[in-house]
Amino acid sequence: MEPTTPAVSRRGILTAAAAAGSALALAVPTAASASTTAAPAVPLVEHSRIGAVLTRSPSGAEVTLRYAPDFHDRLGDWMRLWWANAPGDWIAPFELTTAGTSNGGHALLLVGISYTRTDRLRAGFDASVRDSRYWATLASLYHHFPRVTAGAGHLEISDGHPGFTGGSDQVSFVRAAIAGVWAGSASATGGWAADANRILRAAGGSGDITSRQGWSAFTEATLRRGLSVHHNR
Repeated sequence: MEPTTPAVSRRGILTAAAAAGSALALAVPTAASASTTAAPAVPLVEHSRIGAVLTRSPSGAEVTLRYAPDFHDRLGDWMRLWWANAPGDWIAPFELTTAGTSNGGHALLLVGISYTRTDRLRAGFDASVRDSRYWATLASLYHHFPRVTAGAGHLEISDGHPGFTGGSDQVSFVRAAIAGVWAGSASATGGWAADANRILRAAGGSGDITSRQGWSAFTEATLRRGLSVHHNR
């Protein structure tokens, strides 16, 4: 697919987004929560982009979706984090492929992310391919959201406060990331936390993976390494 807009630097796009008021400060709330049912009823907002990134359907058509306002803001923060940790020659325009929103605008079905290189759109993430980019992108999502569920050809991103919840999906992600991104192996009975903490310290982080600080550091380090590992192959 040929991009419909000229390729520009990520610095230019991020600066423009900030000037327009779309760039939000990254913040980690005080507690993790996987609940989405308690969210207050607020009017949904319509957007054709997440941050500066255009949203498309799996067929390639541009789509405007309805979101809970805070959820859309968090998605913008997540997209900027993913972009900031991508290899330097993955440049704008970026595009996000989605199968739509669900749960009353509090969830997004993520299918893929594309970036521009040599004037062509290329896959930066494909939800149907379990490679290092998959685990890197899942790490970036867990950096901002408590629950991400794998579906048929998509990841369902659920709104909520980020952090380690102890859920089976998060534990499975850590084990898979250790093997698929960090080229290690995790014990089958609880050893994953010790293995992850060793990786965390080796990457320059501190704390325990189950803490707010440790979880944030592990997911960001896994994002950065996972995208670069694939890029350098």
